[in-house]
Amino acid sequence: MTTLTAAQAPMSASVDIKQFTALEQRVDALVTQLQQLVPPLANSGKSNHKGARPGFLPRRTSFSLPLTPETLPSTPDISLPGSQDVLAPDNGIAVTDRPSAQVATRMLDIIQRYGHNAASSEGAWPGKIKFMPLVEAYVSKHEPVQMVLPAFPFKSPNRKDKTLGSLPDLGEELALMHLNGLCESITEVYEHGAKVVITSDGLVYNDVMGIDDSEVWDYSTAIRDIIRAKELHHVSALRIVDLLGHSNTENLSKEEYLTHAGCYRREFVAKYAPAGFSALEAVRSDKDTCMTYRGYIKFLTKDLIYSPLAKQTQDQQNPKKRYKDAIENLAYQMISRGKAFAAAIEAKCINFVRLSIHPSTGQAKLSIPLIPPPKGAHLMTPWHSSVAVGLDGSFRTVHAEDVRDTHDLIYRNGRPYHFREKSKLYDFGQTKVEFEHLYPCGLVIRPVVESGERPSFRALDSKKLRKLTEHQSPVVLRGFADTTDREQFVGKAYELGEVLPWTFGILQEVKDAKRSDKQGNNVTSSEAMPMHFDGMFKFVARTDEEGNELKDEQGNVIKYQKPPKFQYFTSVATAPKGTGYTLFAASRLFFKYLPAPYTVERLEAVKWRMDNDGFWDAKIRDLPLVVRHPKTNAPCLRWHEPWPASKTKFSTCVVTIENDSQDIVQLVDQLIYDRRVCLRFTWEQGDILLSDNTAMLHTRTAFTDDSDRELWRIHFD
Repeated sequence: MTTLTAAQAPMSASVDIKQFTALEQRVDALVTQLQQLVPPLANSGKSNHKGARPGFLPRRTSFSLPLTPETLPSTPDISLPGSQDVLAPDNGIAVTDRPSAQVATRMLDIIQRYGHNAASSEGAWPGKIKFMPLVEAYVSKHEPVQMVLPAFPFKSPNRKDKTLGSLPDLGEELALMHLNGLCESITEVYEHGAKVVITSDGLVYNDVMGIDDSEVWDYSTAIRDIIRAKELHHVSALRIVDLLGHSNTENLSKEEYLTHAGCYRREFVAKYAPAGFSALEAVRSDKDTCMTYRGYIKFLTKDLIYSPLAKQTQDQQNPKKRYKDAIENLAYQMISRGKAFAAAIEAKCINFVRLSIHPSTGQAKLSIPLIPPPKGAHLMTPWHSSVAVGLDGSFRTVHAEDVRDTHDLIYRNGRPYHFREKSKLYDFGQTKVEFEHLYPCGLVIRPVVESGERPSFRALDSKKLRKLTEHQSPVVLRGFADTTDREQFVGKAYELGEVLPWTFGILQEVKDAKRSDKQGNNVTSSEAMPMHFDGMFKFVARTDEEGNELKDEQGNVIKYQKPPKFQYFTSVATAPKGTGYTLFAASRLFFKYLPAPYTVERLEAVKWRMDNDGFWDAKIRDLPLVVRHPKTNAPCLRWHEPWPASKTKFSTCVVTIENDSQDIVQLVDQLIYDRRVCLRFTWEQGDILLSDNTAMLHTRTAFTDDSDRELWRIHFD
């Protein structure tokens, strides 16, 4: 039978070319699956069809369903944009007309964005074909999508060069919030959401690495404490005893665990170790296993350099080779244990989407970095590293030995927690303070009160606060005195910079004015607001050297946009819990996660326009999408989210890209709400907050009409 390619086949006017292309893709996917299942026929004389078939149409971009308030039960006051998922790489999957398949595809696109396959997360994820029917089944049953991640075993035993101790620190905290953010992102496209189950593999490997069972218990217990303290409702954790099916494991005590730990391990190996499995053969024949083996060799070599194993090889001939051989043997043991562990997970976590911290091809699982590194940097897990916080607020996984000279060691609750880049900006003299770095961005400064009264926020060095805000917005002052004293609040503004007046004065009371007509200002309402920067509509006349206003050929005064550089807030009263968040999207993180084929250079050339009605009645054109920060020269996003009448009773906003693809609107609107980019900040009464209006975009979620939520806001340069 002769097969015609798309280019050769005659097309009638009744044929939908998109449906035809989708059908081709589905056939290709099925052929690929069959090739994996059925061994090739020897000497059949048939073509193996390697490579793409000539003349076939290219794959189309995947599409997303609109994000409506009805699909956002967890955050119903946030209206996320986008009808196309322009962040999603090429799927390799034909999206059918079934609503369940469309929703499943969007969820898998989100999971893929968090992933990092060996071939790059920007390409197709081969495993998407495998997991598509699993995820769609959850959708059809209206159940949360279940994911499983074997991880969080124990801290590396090399506490001299790599880690800070035996207990979780900022690294694990960031990793758990990252996983929870993945699930929250899925909740915004699928009302039943998603869960990540962490299966701790500590008891699988600790005996071969010389780690005590009690250390495994303490580490896993501390992981659960972080999950509870941070209210990470989408993340849970299992131990080996849970995988074995023992009853009443929730009430398991440390004493019981330590008494039976050896038995759990032996039972696990006896029950799940595959008969006849050869780790050596698996490393040779399976690419994923080989990558895992190489990863084991790499970290074990450094993990065990001060261990009894290393000391033992030093007493033998050719100690370097002996140590290398011992490490390789240990890695093979871990491959065998890992195979048994994978079988245990598969038996317990049936039809779960499999995540992994190890590099992989992405065919059977998705590799996911728990603390995403800078582009080009190696992936490191928090239990094999320490976290270094840069002056710009960035998080890096590092070996402790590499940053001891350039960073300060920061303690929390009496134990080392992370490194922080050295800077005098953290020194506030006699006013003793402590710092908390927020995920994914932001800094909280609290007073250290040992006895007596709390210090006034006026005591803090204004120049240092300003500089910290330029680097780590938003900066929050929490727990200080005098923060809701109007005179003190205004006085501090004049210390921070040049206070900028508006028509209403210098201070705006941001609260619900109980107005609902079209000419009302959404700032003083209880509505959710679009993502934006302040001063969008603030223009000033351009002047010559003598101060005279410049005019164009038609005699109109030439004006230019002059937004304020900083926002300065205090929280007088808060909204009910779960409402009235302020969201901050960091340009630094937006460009970190900007997907191909988009680049900073491309977006810097983009111009856009906006058309507003109502209170903000304006038509503004030729707006730059990206500007450079006046102090750091970093690229910064300038944006106002489109805002239709379906989302507001006040001003609407239409946005148009003037010189590039309209897909950029969806790109920006999706990425600025990404949990890796956007901080969802919960106010506490008395909080002072400073934000760099160039480096950050911001918005507010809705709150109830009867809420007394009130902020005071001042702008300054």
